Amino acid sequence: MKALVLTAALVCTAGTASALCEDAWYLRNMAFDRAGYCFGSALGKSVFSAECSTKSPSLNDWDQQMVSAHKQLEASYSCKINTKGRHLASSLIGKLDDVDLLPTLSQFESSCVGYTGAPVTLTSGIGMRDSYPTGTIQGGATVHFRFEPWGGFEFVETKTGAGWIPEGSVSPDDCTAFAG
Repeated sequence: MKALVLTAALVCTAGTASALCEDAWYLRNMAFDRAGYCFGSALGKSVFSAECSTKSPSLNDWDQQMVSAHKQLEASYSCKINTKGRHLASSLIGKLDDVDLLPTLSQFESSCVGYTGAPVTLTSGIGMRDSYPTGTIQGGATVHFRFEPWGGFEFVETKTGAGWIPEGSVSPDDCTAFAG
């Protein structure tokens, strides 16, 4: 029985690490895609836009820090993405198109199941002045936290959207159940 439990735990950990690796690869390369990078790998070409302009893109400070953090995360998990393939199973594909400031993945995750609070607006960036709404957290939603907070804001995902919210807008007290 112990062997079965240990095997199940290892499979779950390996699956989680694989998903984390794919999401980290996607996030850091999305910054390069937005900067006009022309991908040379089969995977980069199949996942990102064919519209490109450079092999030497210039990243802003935010994206440089995000890329560096994801490279470190990938190294700590010994990530190996098959860039010769044409498929990436990142859960983030299509969710971040409206997000201006790309988030940085955390090694930790938690979820608010059955949100019971007032509606919370998801935004494309930090604060309302320089960003726009990308969605709303409604009652009953499951809210996933798996990104590093920054400047009093945190990046969250729901089934219907993703974006930045003021830190603490969704607390464990606002949830039917809180995991993580």
